[in-house]
Amino acid sequence: MLRVFLAEDEYVIREGIKKNIDWSAHECEFCGEAGDGETALEKVRELKPDLIISDIRMPFMDGLTFCAKAKEEFPEVQIILLTGYEEFEYARQAIRIGVARYLTKPISRDELSEVLDEIVAKQRKEAAKEAPSEKGGEYRDVIYRVFSYIEEHFSEEDLSLTKVAEHIGLSPNHLSTVFKEETGQSFTRYLTDYRINEAKKMLDGSKKRSSEIAELVGYPDPHYFSSVFKKQTGLTPSQYRERKEEV
Repeated sequence: MLRVFLAEDEYVIREGIKKNIDWSAHECEFCGEAGDGETALEKVRELKPDLIISDIRMPFMDGLTFCAKAKEEFPEVQIILLTGYEEFEYARQAIRIGVARYLTKPISRDELSEVLDEIVAKQRKEAAKEAPSEKGGEYRDVIYRVFSYIEEHFSEEDLSLTKVAEHIGLSPNHLSTVFKEETGQSFTRYLTDYRINEAKKMLDGSKKRSSEIAELVGYPDPHYFSSVFKKQTGLTPSQYRERKEEV
């Protein structure tokens, strides 16, 4: 059983995650929780969990600092980082720390359950076959370069795995495999998430029309952009902006 520790400062979210997941069904055991980074680190030292689920923003010690310290003391611990879209750019820092996965809030029970199953399966596979880890640092650098390239070029319509692979110096198939193994996501999923989160920022912080924002995040067809946005968020860009204005 994988021992799971949860660090989340919002009580409602913490209780929701703790009570809405059938931990044993995913070969996991919920072993502890904390509402801030400092307390979380103390409890992790005491409980020594196999997996940490942590929010980025917490009082006294932020999630990235907490996870970095936990990873330094317990290199084998797996980490799932919870982020709001405004912290999405911190994902690349998470890769450097060695975070296994990051999930953008609000997270669903199905999404977290799927990630738990992936991590358990990966742990089982590694236990059965110890793989050499010399490539770990090299691949982490590759992923960091991919993140940087996407950050600079996400507005380009023709940005693709092939184009990034050419820039990095790997074959598209090789980069696709490395990216999936290191981040737990496909390249396409990451790029879509990045673009939609950038679009959310613009919808929140500017008066630009949806069609303008679509083009700025790499979708020259506003109808396709609206479709992708709704698939990702459950709302059209207009509905998202209206809801934010009502809050």
